[in-house]
Amino acid sequence: MTRHLLALAAVGFALSSPVSAAPSDDFVCTEVLGVSVTGDWFGAGFEKGIDESRWQVRWRSKAFVELWADPASDLWALPAQSPCARRSDDPDRVIFTAVNWEWKTREEWESRLEAVVATIRAKRPGARRIELMTMLRAPGNQTCGSVMTVVQPYVDEAIAAVVARHPGLVTAAPQVFLKTCDPFLNGGPHYTEAGMAVVADAYRKQLAGGEATPRR
Repeated sequence: MTRHLLALAAVGFALSSPVSAAPSDDFVCTEVLGVSVTGDWFGAGFEKGIDESRWQVRWRSKAFVELWADPASDLWALPAQSPCARRSDDPDRVIFTAVNWEWKTREEWESRLEAVVATIRAKRPGARRIELMTMLRAPGNQTCGSVMTVVQPYVDEAIAAVVARHPGLVTAAPQVFLKTCDPFLNGGPHYTEAGMAVVADAYRKQLAGGEATPRR
């Protein structure tokens, strides 16, 4: 009986314990792929207080989904910024920022995201996790002036469908929201100079496993 009660208590503790959104400590090198605003927030203090030797970013303006999906795209030749100390050329975790302003259906998004996953697997064969991430969301996912600050439901649905086909490898990255519209420049999707640091903090808390931790 005592053993049974202890077992139940252990299960209850496990269920009630907080789970980190993205335990980055398990990975040697996390690579973020994206567009110009990705580079903006990454370079505005995202790595502050975390181990920057295990994070890097590759980005370019208008580097939309279909370009990253193309294995022949010159995006894949971009040098890593703030490169990881190890595995920079073959990161074991990839966070992909999915951006396109033309597709209006789940089917369009789903097929292109599948192509991205296939290309990442070919280009990053050592990746143990591929996270599909949307653009930054305005408070409540309601527009701050531009429709580009709202993530449409069909985007989340497409990501969920792709994740379901690749269990254990592909996941949906945490959804990142702003608390106010202030960081957006003219309603978004770009940021003010002051807003970039706010956005960097929001991403750090979600992608780096919660609150910043001391460097090792």
